[in-house]
Amino acid sequence: MEIIGHISVFSFLLLLMIFQYSLMAVGLYKKDLNKIETLIGWIPLLPFILMFILTIWYITIWGLKKLNKWFEINWGWIFINGRKRAVWAEYLRKKYQKENDV
Repeated sequence: MEIIGHISVFSFLLLLMIFQYSLMAVGLYKKDLNKIETLIGWIPLLPFILMFILTIWYITIWGLKKLNKWFEINWGWIFINGRKRAVWAEYLRKKYQKENDV
């Protein structure tokens, strides 16, 4: 549920960023802006660009953790020596039991 809220906020801020960029693009297309005005026009976009980068980073890390968990539970046993599979199963129980208790 937490990720849905982040995506909603991200979408809203992305629309604001697109609007700001469209204002900049129109000014650049009509050549109404000189170099200083163009630089100043990009300043309001910096928080949105930073937010975009951080959100993509957060979603990527979150997705990689989910992928790692799925792989360990479903396919990790293939790479474990037959005599150590009981130890591997106990390791997974301890590791993912803590996540489920929280």
